[in-house]
Amino acid sequence: MKLKTFDLDEILTSPWALWAISIASAVVMWLYVTGLDESAYITRKFSAPLEYRGLDSQSILRGRLSEVDIEIRGPEDAIMRLDYNAVNAYVDARNLLPGKKYTVNINVEMPSNINLVSCFPSQAVLDLVRQVTRLMNVDTVLPQDIPEGHYIEGVEIIPKEVGIRGAEDDVVKVGSVRVTPTIDELQAGRELLMPVKFSQSEPFEGSVAIEPAQVRFRGMLVRGLPRKRVPVNVRLTGKLDADYEVRSIITDPSEIQIEGTAEDLAKVEAVDTEVIDVSMMDADNVVVAPLRQPDVPGVSFVGTSSVRVSLQLGETHAERMLANIPVEFRGADDPQKWLSSPANVSVTIEGRPSLIEKFSAENTQVKAFVDMTNIFMAPVTLPVKTEIISGDAFRVTRIDPQNVTVNTLITQ
Repeated sequence: MKLKTFDLDEILTSPWALWAISIASAVVMWLYVTGLDESAYITRKFSAPLEYRGLDSQSILRGRLSEVDIEIRGPEDAIMRLDYNAVNAYVDARNLLPGKKYTVNINVEMPSNINLVSCFPSQAVLDLVRQVTRLMNVDTVLPQDIPEGHYIEGVEIIPKEVGIRGAEDDVVKVGSVRVTPTIDELQAGRELLMPVKFSQSEPFEGSVAIEPAQVRFRGMLVRGLPRKRVPVNVRLTGKLDADYEVRSIITDPSEIQIEGTAEDLAKVEAVDTEVIDVSMMDADNVVVAPLRQPDVPGVSFVGTSSVRVSLQLGETHAERMLANIPVEFRGADDPQKWLSSPANVSVTIEGRPSLIEKFSAENTQVKAFVDMTNIFMAPVTLPVKTEIISGDAFRVTRIDPQNVTVNTLITQ
């Protein structure tokens, strides 16, 4: 029996085969399309704030990128129910050091059934600078149109200092901080809550904040000559006994008020007392000292023209070194059998200068010794002790050397 052979090319090119292939392709495409259900997927575009996670509290970002454009895709029902706060764009700023620029990837967090199509930009440049706070005194800038014959009295600012916070290279550009009350505000005489302003030497690269941004200001416009408080400078003459010195000077009051034109007051920085002679003093003393009239004509005292001056004295001290003091052996059964190395030490004593000047080593009898109590074996290192046999007040401040080596004396 002869088997029938088939020509594959003839089968594939036959009308029936082509028809079957077409039907199968159509079925496959239909199944694919219906399986994907493309009509049920949608996309959305929106802007999201950019978070900076792990940023050090002492660092700030210059030229900070605040938001990014995001496109997402997902099932229509999921997109329609999506809370857009659940889509978070962030950069990881952990372990980044100020003073450098970094290029980092922008990450996007979203629910698992939503896909990210794009994020623009995909990277951010982080320019980190060190943040500092500088404390500065608040100055008062008075208006130029103060009426003639008037001045500002009782100026007080609370708090007196404010903090300037920002990048380190920006904060150093701040020259001064101030409040600027107007004539109307000063005439009202009320406590004011005023904004603090600052002057700068150059434009800032970033933002600079004042903390607090407002201070309380008190001041009143009154009729009369301007007044100013200045410190009191006590003038002394004479020479104290060599055994004493002036330890402190306290004036009551420590400041006095003067008045005059604003131009004249600017020339007076302090007021002197009349000269106080201290050459006869040997104890604490209180003196009522008149004030010297300032050298600037037209400036006068307001109220008091004298102050109480309390002078507190203290003893002075001087030192003297005594060389070649022999080391004695105390507490030993037989001091003659011991030998010290070195055999002599230097002793420095301290006392009042008048006593040190009259000091006599023979009369004072400074002794150096080691305690040999319960010492039976040698060699041994012992501390050197001292004794001053005198009715005068001397004190040993230094022994050189502080320790000696004691050994037995070898006899022939």
